[in-house]
Amino acid sequence: MKHFFPLFFLLLTAGVLTAQESAVAHYHSALAKSKQADATALEEVNKALNLKADFDSALFLKANLECTKGDFRSAIKDLDKVIKLNKSYFDAWYYRGWARAQIQDYPGSIRDLSKAIELNSAYAKAWYNRALAKAFLDEYTDAIKDLDQAVVLNPGYVQAWYSRGYWKDLSGDYEGALLDYQKVVELDPKNRDVFIAMATAKYLKGDHPGACTDITKAIDLGSALAQELKEKFCK
Repeated sequence: MKHFFPLFFLLLTAGVLTAQESAVAHYHSALAKSKQADATALEEVNKALNLKADFDSALFLKANLECTKGDFRSAIKDLDKVIKLNKSYFDAWYYRGWARAQIQDYPGSIRDLSKAIELNSAYAKAWYNRALAKAFLDEYTDAIKDLDQAVVLNPGYVQAWYSRGYWKDLSGDYEGALLDYQKVVELDPKNRDVFIAMATAKYLKGDHPGACTDITKAIDLGSALAQELKEKFCK
């Protein structure tokens, strides 16, 4: 199996392969180059698509490469093609939902991520990213419900615990926020940001000594922002 790709590429350069086989060879070349962050990967995948325009895996790889460059609109167009070819392509729905969020199309992001969840409800990141899109639309209650599922699926998902705490905080549920922030501390004890968040929640609920303790911990961990906030939290 180790010699499959080099042999395939030699046959390609010798002009022995059919157009479809050549497209596959270019795709594998692009895939290998993408893993090495080689800038010519996009050129290779375009060669594959010139030979086989309906090559869904090549279109998906092209979209990923475009996302890496920050060209989200082009990526979305390529993912449109993938989904048209294969409506059950989970990764295409997921990445199109993620890409839509990058251009602030949050309703579109929610629609795509909902379809991704329908296809694979066990993928915690889909729930997390749908929660993000909902939160940008100020739908905090629904965002928190999605994060409930994300942390059930992945109990070690630090960012999901942190985000759920943050949105509970914004909703005025300081006790609930602190429980989630404490989980972040358990998973990532050197997370400076969570100690600032805990200090804020405690301050807002009237626990000023606790807020000072947490802001001091953030300072001990090297947070310049916490140092600026010390006067407020440690009067």
